[in-house]
Amino acid sequence: MMNELSARQKFFYETFHLWFVIKSINNYGVQLVSIPTNCIKILFIVGHNTFVKDYLTCTSFEEEKIVAITCDGTIHFSNLRLPNKTIYISHQNDHNYADLLNGALYGFDFDLTESEILLYNASKLLSPLQRIEKSFHKL
Repeated sequence: MMNELSARQKFFYETFHLWFVIKSINNYGVQLVSIPTNCIKILFIVGHNTFVKDYLTCTSFEEEKIVAITCDGTIHFSNLRLPNKTIYISHQNDHNYADLLNGALYGFDFDLTESEILLYNASKLLSPLQRIEKSFHKL
């Protein structure tokens, strides 16, 4: 997903008015962190559902709120045992998949889910968590 990195950074800046810079690049992908780092304690993870599941179950992270931009598919994220964590997942279609929309049709430089468009357009008067709760499905 390196080809959409700068577009996602722009998306997060316009959504939360925070700069996000690369913290690390590893086997799991690219990790971004907000500037300043204490503004938002929410983990956003983007990828195929098996990758997301592996990351969440095999990696230690401090964030208690997780926004998974992925398909639930056959993974069933609600069945994961992640103590003291709350997972929000993209809206799913009737087949339990998150439809990926052509971002160019909505003014974005990357393809995105309905939940991401809702998050982008949610009232900036709300806190980031309130916007996430209005845009994603809480498990």
